[in-house]
Amino acid sequence: MFNPLISWVMGLKVTRKKEKTKTLLIDGNVLMKRSYNGAKNVYYKEKHIGGIFMFYTTLRKLIVELSIDKVIIMWDGERGGSLRLDYYPEYKGNRPRFFDEPYEIQKLRVKAYAEDLFLRQYEHPDCESDDLLAFYCLNKKKSEEVIIYTNDRDLCQMITDEVSIFLADKKVLVGIGNYNWYFQHYYDNAGVVKIIEGCSTDNIKGIDGVTENTLLTHFPEIKDRKVTLEEILEKAAVLKEEKKLKVFDSLIEGKTKGTHKGNVYEVNKIIIDLHQPLLTVEAKEEVLNLINLPLNPEGRDYKNVLKMMFEDGVMYAIPGGENGYVNFLDPFIKLSKKEKINYKNSL
Repeated sequence: MFNPLISWVMGLKVTRKKEKTKTLLIDGNVLMKRSYNGAKNVYYKEKHIGGIFMFYTTLRKLIVELSIDKVIIMWDGERGGSLRLDYYPEYKGNRPRFFDEPYEIQKLRVKAYAEDLFLRQYEHPDCESDDLLAFYCLNKKKSEEVIIYTNDRDLCQMITDEVSIFLADKKVLVGIGNYNWYFQHYYDNAGVVKIIEGCSTDNIKGIDGVTENTLLTHFPEIKDRKVTLEEILEKAAVLKEEKKLKVFDSLIEGKTKGTHKGNVYEVNKIIIDLHQPLLTVEAKEEVLNLINLPLNPEGRDYKNVLKMMFEDGVMYAIPGGENGYVNFLDPFIKLSKKEKINYKNSL
């Protein structure tokens, strides 16, 4: 019988090492939208504050339950995705432009809280959070164990024995040990499957008539071991002679209904493969700084957060009476103390 608790534990088991710094990477837009939409009834003086309240309630829970030592929040830039449009003009063309003034106001407030809570954060106007998160994982310190909080399945490409994914919608931690409980393919094939079938969420077309189920039917090895695109195409050429199915012609010829500026496989690899994140030089440098440099405590003070919590009314939404906010902020204060010690030791 499926047991979510065992799933949670197994997800932790594949990555947990006591001597490592445990880093939580937050897909900021995912957590913000889930918080805003999940706490529609939280108001203060007729003003909606649910986004702020639920963002930090969720983050606090993650820090405590996952024993986190360091938090980094990555945000989508205002023109995030623009780098992919150069290769695929229809990228995310199926998504309506999202703008909600109360949401944007609360998002700015969440960022302000983060600064005084010693939470590292970054956004670049032309970059997407998944590229920033991926680049962090690819360049993390050897002493770091990383957990990514997101809904974006593309980031499953980053899973290793030291990187796991907390899927926000399912509330489960996915690592190498339990990956096949949630996905049909071997964990190291997350990228190649997406390159072939495309990504409907981002409006990226793949090969005509080919889905993951198609691949599982004709190339069952993708369930059990790492498989390259070249292997699949070579086998498709053999199967074409045996079975005479159109799907093999489509695979071999790279047939697609997408507006790719070039070979479908080459373009999809560029815009889907997160082992080569699409980032500017400036963005890469800033992420490396988040990894390697201590956080300067100057100007940061949790008392500023208390002031904002009173102003916003978040203080009154926290359960526990007068001492509720003390318990609420305690995990963040402990993190700030670690950051202060790290900074002092670096001088």
